[in-house]
Amino acid sequence: MNLEKQKSAPVYEALERFRRQRVVPFDVPGHKRGRGNPELVKLLGEQCVGLDVNSMKPLDNLCHPVSVIMEAEQLAAEAFGAAHAYFMVGGTTSAVQSMVLTACKLGDKIIMPRNVHRSAINA
Repeated sequence: MNLEKQKSAPVYEALERFRRQRVVPFDVPGHKRGRGNPELVKLLGEQCVGLDVNSMKPLDNLCHPVSVIMEAEQLAAEAFGAAHAYFMVGGTTSAVQSMVLTACKLGDKIIMPRNVHRSAINA
């Protein structure tokens, strides 16, 4: 594992580059990088809302990563010692269900403990 490369944060670095461009957003989210909701800026801070932007080409696309998200997933896979790593949105439930549906065929049986999360049972 390349420890020096593991110090990089491709998605965050792309967000920071985008933030410094001072682009005026005309799409979601509605707070417009804080300009539309000063209370949110007070609660979360200017840096946080300044980085909260919609998915766009310079920031890659989670559904089909080709740049910074792909690079970050490759770094994660390397750090975990895995062949691949995939970033998820939608919480743990969607991640667990995706994992089970990817690993198992229809009719396969899985042994689970009694206290398993219901997302695994529903998968």
